Formats: sequence, structure tokens, C-alpha cells
Amino acid sequence: MKTLLPTFIIILLLSLNLAAQDVITLLNEYTIDCKNIVITPKEVKYQKYNDSSGEIIILPKNKVASILYENGTAINLYNIKKTSNKDYNSNNLISFHFLDFVINNFTVSYERILGDGKYGIQIPFSFGYSENTTTIPLPPPIDSDYTNYLVNKFYSGVKFNIYPTGQGKIKYFLGPEIQFGNGLFHQDNSNYSQNNQYTNTTGYMKFLVNNGVIFTFAKTFSVSVIGSIGIQHMFKINTNSTQTTGALSINLSYRF
Repeated sequence: MKTLLPTFIIILLLSLNLAAQDVITLLNEYTIDCKNIVITPKEVKYQKYNDSSGEIIILPKNKVASILYENGTAINLYNIKKTSNKDYNSNNLISFHFLDFVINNFTVSYERILGDGKYGIQIPFSFGYSENTTTIPLPPPIDSDYTNYLVNKFYSGVKFNIYPTGQGKIKYFLGPEIQFGNGLFHQDNSNYSQNNQYTNTTGYMKFLVNNGVIFTFAKTFSVSVIGSIGIQHMFKINTNSTQTTGALSINLSYRF
């Protein structure tokens, strides 16, 4: 009995010592016995449990599923990350293009966020409700009385948005856009003594490069400011059928 008691105590201490370690579980379910864990916004740093060299090992945070500390505290990093994205950056957006409405177009778009918040596919639908364009009051030569105008009647297309920093309350994005539509082209043959205008119905195609910033004020509401530059081609115009073009857009978005 005297021999069994010390043996039992030694076994108990060894089992406690084996349990007194932190455990990192990766997304592929691989587990790591470790100690001295440090969690940063993008990384998880740790030392191997049985390593006395003091070497610090770094893991990308997005590879870690959970951490179980020796005191029994558990942190599920994967679920925290997914919940955060769901709360503040839902994957669907419906946008109303406010500035388009000012210049005689009713435009809405739907965007689906992909790739863990790094990418988005957006589809716009625009209906023009005027025979004439409302020009932006900018000085010549950007805007003048001697400019050729394309008045939109309808367009749709697709945008590919890239979010370099992912989703957040304030985020920058860029990407290409292609549009297909139809409208009225007002072509001015002008000089300072006379002005003859010709109106043609035409289909058109635009290729744009967009740059924008999105400000998220609430979980479901955001405002974006977008500048675009590119080229447009009109199919039924004989002269000046291909032109440079640009756009400025201010959008109000609902996230769900």
C-alpha cells in the first residue's frame, strides 16, 4: 500500500502536467499542443509545448478554427469571424443610384459579395425618363454647349468589384464594368453662327473602370461615391461612334 500511494501520486501529477497545455485546432482539424499563445488581428503566435528553444511559430489567423487554453477557456475564431462578417457586412446589396436620378435616369443595382469579402459581382438596371440630357455644370471643355450627348433610355451590364482590404466600415474598391443599352444620340454640328442638331436612336456599349469608396453607417445602410472612366461605342452612328466617357455616381445601399 505504501508503494502504491506514491506511484498513484506520480501518475496523477504526470496526467495533470500533460493536460496543462494549450491546444490549437486548425480548419483541417489538425491539432497542435502549444503554450504562450498570442492572438493578433491577422496572426496566431505560439511556442510548441515540448520545445525549450523558445522558437515562436506564426500561423495565419484565417487558418485557425479554435483555441483551447489549459484553464479550460475555449475561443472559436472561425465562428467569430463569420459572425462578424454577417453582422456588419452582409453578402447582398441593393443600391439606388441617387446622382443618376438627378440627371434623368432611374438606376438600381444588385451586388453579391464573394470570396470572403474580397470580390463582388454587381448588375445594374437603368431606365432613362427624358428625351434630353441634364448636363453637369462643369466648365468647358468638360461640359459646354458644343458637345455630343448620349441620352440613356435603358442599360444593364455587369461590374466586377475588387475590395483589396476586404469588408469594413470604410472600404475602397475598384474594377471593370461593361454596359449594354440603347438611347438617343444628340449630335451637334455647331459653330458660333448656327447650331444644327441631329437625333439618332442607337444601341451602345460602354467599358468603364470604376474606383469608389463605401461608407457604412449602420449594419444595413451604406453610401458609396464612385468615379468611372472609359470608352463608349454607338452602333448606329457614322461619325464619332467611339468616344471617351466618364461618370460620377453617388449610391445609397441596403445590405441584407
